[in-house]
Amino acid sequence: MKNKKIIIFMILVLLLIVLFIDNILTGRNIKELSETVPNNLGIQTHIASSDVDVTAIQNNGFKIVRDDILWHRVEQTPNKYDFDTTGYDAYNNALMDHNIRPYYILSYSNSLYEKGNSVVTKRGRKAYTNFVRQAASRYKNQHAIWEIWNEPNSERFWSPTDSSAEKYTHLVKSASKTIKRSDPTGIVVAPALSTIDNNSFDWLEETFKQGILKDIDALSVHLYRGTEPETVIEDYKAIKKLIAKYSDKDIPVLSGEWGYSTGEAFYGVELDQRQQAQYLVRMYLINMYLGIPINIWYDWQGHSSNVDDGEHNFGIREFGTQQPKEASLGASTLANTLNGYKFLKRIELNDNKDYIFEFINNKGEVIYVCWTRGTEHAITWPGTEQIKGQVISMLGEQLGVVDTGNSSINLSKSPIYIKVLN
Repeated sequence: MKNKKIIIFMILVLLLIVLFIDNILTGRNIKELSETVPNNLGIQTHIASSDVDVTAIQNNGFKIVRDDILWHRVEQTPNKYDFDTTGYDAYNNALMDHNIRPYYILSYSNSLYEKGNSVVTKRGRKAYTNFVRQAASRYKNQHAIWEIWNEPNSERFWSPTDSSAEKYTHLVKSASKTIKRSDPTGIVVAPALSTIDNNSFDWLEETFKQGILKDIDALSVHLYRGTEPETVIEDYKAIKKLIAKYSDKDIPVLSGEWGYSTGEAFYGVELDQRQQAQYLVRMYLINMYLGIPINIWYDWQGHSSNVDDGEHNFGIREFGTQQPKEASLGASTLANTLNGYKFLKRIELNDNKDYIFEFINNKGEVIYVCWTRGTEHAITWPGTEQIKGQVISMLGEQLGVVDTGNSSINLSKSPIYIKVLN
């Protein structure tokens, strides 16, 4: 009897050790795979509605692609799953061939099992879980990011919303277990939270109360706003504080979808191409500063030729063409210039609207990225250590060499790169 108790005790201890290691490795897996630029840079595509040039995405510097695997498209007949003629196999193969990490949204409902655009029945939950198993098994061992649904706190994607937190949490629990069994290298993320406001925070906290944090490896949020990217800092702090209230796990926060349109978007702001490029680059930079390991810009290309349609002009490529917008050039310049570098620290300045970020690579080489949220102005280099470096504009233009010992640095809303010369 005594030996039996000892064996049971040892088994329990081993289980606790396995769970502990799993928690650590999951967080490390996300961070290590995304620690350096451009491994943390991603873009949203829509293969269900338009062809996507994966080579162009690779050439633009992106290492992650987020897209839907649509349940109703894959399973049009009960228990028959078509990933081939629907184009998902070909797209996945293209991503693998171009060394791009897939970030798959397992979405949405299926009229074979549910009446609405949600999963609220046991039958529907079982069928969705079977669909998830098919997808995760088919595309396993690719370090894929598996996102369970998209914006379930929004009536556009889940109704009725009065019970969505409870029903969605049940769905995550079922789907998460299946993904972890089917794809040992996969990362489970949720809930792709729509916007940050009091209502979305209340909804998010309700899922925390129901235990969703036990079933996911990372929390994904959508941080759209009409204000500058730097205003996101307090939102991330609030999200991380809420996570800490309900879990001791190291649960990273992902920027799963966020962009700015060159048309008047739902948040009431219209940007020109230069402003969109500025916001894209600064969004990626601020996220790196805050330790966000996965950053997805919405969107790769426009959805219509109507340049005034805000919803259709988040893309960094013009609709129906390969014509890059300035944001595309801003993204490729960032990816190429900081290739192999990781964020090290922010250099403190007198004005908190001014930013100097220091990046470093494994050779000890340093690049500074500098900009301001305020009006354009010049600054003297902070501290006693002066630098000499090659200056590169936000859009990739070589601007010559600067020696901070005898010249000032001009800050504008367009970030510049200073590649330190040894």
